[in-house]
Amino acid sequence: MRLSGRGIPLSLVIVRYFIYVIVAVAAVWMVSFMAISMAINAGAVYPASYGAGHVDETVEALRSAPEFDPDAVPTAYRYLRIDDAGAVLDGDMPDEDLESALSIAREHLGDGGTASEQAAVIGKNGMTYTVFGLPDGSTCLLASEFMPQFTSRELRDVLPNPQNIMLVVACAGSIASILLISHRASRVIARKMAPLTGAAERIAQEDLDFTVDSSNVRQVNEVLEAMERMRSSLKESLEARWRAEQAQRNQVAALAHDLKTPLTVVRANADYVAEEACGLAGSESASASGELEDVTAAARDIAAAAERLDEYVRLLIEASHGEAAACTKAPVPLDSFADELKAEAAALARTANIELGIVCGRLAGACIEADREALRRAVMNVVANALDHARGRIELSFGFDEGGTSFAVAVDDDGPGFSAEALERGCERFFRGDSSRSAAASVAHYGIGLSAASEATHAHGGTVELSNRTDEAGRIVGARVIMSIPCSSGGPLRV
Repeated sequence: MRLSGRGIPLSLVIVRYFIYVIVAVAAVWMVSFMAISMAINAGAVYPASYGAGHVDETVEALRSAPEFDPDAVPTAYRYLRIDDAGAVLDGDMPDEDLESALSIAREHLGDGGTASEQAAVIGKNGMTYTVFGLPDGSTCLLASEFMPQFTSRELRDVLPNPQNIMLVVACAGSIASILLISHRASRVIARKMAPLTGAAERIAQEDLDFTVDSSNVRQVNEVLEAMERMRSSLKESLEARWRAEQAQRNQVAALAHDLKTPLTVVRANADYVAEEACGLAGSESASASGELEDVTAAARDIAAAAERLDEYVRLLIEASHGEAAACTKAPVPLDSFADELKAEAAALARTANIELGIVCGRLAGACIEADREALRRAVMNVVANALDHARGRIELSFGFDEGGTSFAVAVDDDGPGFSAEALERGCERFFRGDSSRSAAASVAHYGIGLSAASEATHAHGGTVELSNRTDEAGRIVGARVIMSIPCSSGGPLRV
């Protein structure tokens, strides 16, 4: 895909709309000027020069009339008439100009109280004042400004000056033209950018089986070409990742399936050994019944562990196909749950030759809402971790907190305890920085056990607390892990 050399430059698109704006504004002003010119030609408006150009004939017409007629004064003028004492007789002068006009008219009164027949022209404040005497002895003042005016007295007194109307209309038309052209330009540019937004949306949805469209704008095509390269590269990367993940899932599924064969052998032989050991322990010819009982217990532990492994293999195969089970909560009777945990913890303790102590509160008839299997695995992860670091004894405790709102499982060991860093980060996945405990452990650790237990507990709305046990002298005598699971409705259910 090669688009960057094709299409018009974006600058030309922008310049085109600038030209549209200039042409539209010029057209609006031209139409406004033409409208006022047509009004002047039609006799509806006096031109701006009418007042200065027709003052002499207007004065002559007013003097030659037998009496003063206000309607004879063209609307291009404002007039004021005073008597020989300077008092106002009549006029249509606006209030804001009345004082100035009256002052000028009184200044030109002669000795007899009338102005000279010769008209006096005065310019002041942008206005032209003409003062002259009338045959009836009064003095008249005509005021005009160099602006067009309506020929109709009613329109002049009601509407603004035609020039001001023209300016307002032209400005409003210019603004409207700019807004319309801007709206049009934004729509056109948005349409030219549509291939960009479309490509970005499809890439965001990981829908990469498409070809990026083109535009007729050169700069947009450059971005589209970059997006096409990105889409192609991302597609190749994702496909490679998908292939690798699929191969990994296939490999995990195959290995999990292969585990079932030796597990079947271990489980069958463990069952056989347990049955034979029971038979020998009950026979009169057996001389070491105590040792046979230990063998029987060990065989049963092997069988139970093999059964657990078989279940884990099933879960591993399901997970490899993206079918990992979600946390499913149901009522869990705590007395039977505690017995199950005791039995499994005892089996683990025998394998490590570690003494196991049990402390169990009153659990009969109580139950909590939980995912039994997930919670069991979480507790056993903590127990296994304690066994790896214990010197000779661990203790497993069950009970409720003081308020009876949480079910707690505590695991104590007599090992070196947690380091300061482990107390803070011990539940982080893959954390292996606790050198003191690692040195005391007989097996390798991968930083998963406490993390998995913490995640399972948090999924039940609970907490995991790490601490060290100390003696009276303050010396560390072991580690303690407490898992607290909140009970529904503020307390355990009773069955």
